[in-house]
Amino acid sequence: MNKVLVLLTLALLALSLAACSLRSAEQTSADGFSETYPSQFLSGDMYILKKNERIAGNISGVGTTLIIRQGALVTGDISVIGGTLEIDGTVEGNVNVFAGTAKLGDTAVIKGSLNQIFNQTDISPQAVINGEINTFVIPVSADQNIGKDVINLLEWLKPGFWLLLQSLRIVALLIFTLIATALFNQPTFSVIAAVRKNPAVAWGAGLLTIFSLPVISLVLIVTICLSPIGLIMLLALLVCVVWSWAVISNMVGIQLTKWLHLQWSVEGTAVFGALLVGIAISAITLIPIAGFFINTFFCSIGVGGILLSRFGTADS
Repeated sequence: MNKVLVLLTLALLALSLAACSLRSAEQTSADGFSETYPSQFLSGDMYILKKNERIAGNISGVGTTLIIRQGALVTGDISVIGGTLEIDGTVEGNVNVFAGTAKLGDTAVIKGSLNQIFNQTDISPQAVINGEINTFVIPVSADQNIGKDVINLLEWLKPGFWLLLQSLRIVALLIFTLIATALFNQPTFSVIAAVRKNPAVAWGAGLLTIFSLPVISLVLIVTICLSPIGLIMLLALLVCVVWSWAVISNMVGIQLTKWLHLQWSVEGTAVFGALLVGIAISAITLIPIAGFFINTFFCSIGVGGILLSRFGTADS
């Protein structure tokens, strides 16, 4: 009798476990996805989202090849910069492509919009896009007189216009330098102290910031949800560049008045330095291509000094 009870108990236990397994299998089948991943940031290489796989979030990629197979799902946005994108699955958000190539297959479904900049997407007639297709490219008309446009461009580059542009730049530098020196005297001279204390470090930090921050900001802007942070970073970089030239103008003015044994006010010294720096910048811009990098090289020491004075240690 005891053996019969034991056998019945084991049988009931086995049936219970089987029922649990069946319920679990039913849940997996109802969900329809074998794997679910969080938001992804991709860089280089090739990434494939296979059938019955899902990204519960956004995908951002730089210089990568991203393939979304039929039956795969992305619940957020896809943003790719300088890469290759192939979609045969479903995207519930927007698709943003910048300076790359994209292809939407027969089974592709985009519930948001397709936004492309300097990019042309190969869209199958069977592909479904519920939102808008927004494309930004350099417009070129077949019947447009390109030679006439080149002549018009050269008109803008005549010496008279160039001199006017450089004069406005010098005046702007004078104004910004005077404002930085008069209203933000303490922070400006803290930056000067940081540059004098660690010139090599300031140069390195400035160069790294000037060339990397725009790329990082662009990536954030393309991701849509982080675009405010990218815009703030670009604005901060612009302020740092303008402030950097004001700092360099002060340094040049201080050094020259010291050599010439001139006893000028702080503001007068700053304006004198800004005038000379502005003329030097305009002269350097006459050098094709290299002029931009030379000016950036000099500007970077001020940007690095700002970083050191804010986040490093410098004697006032």
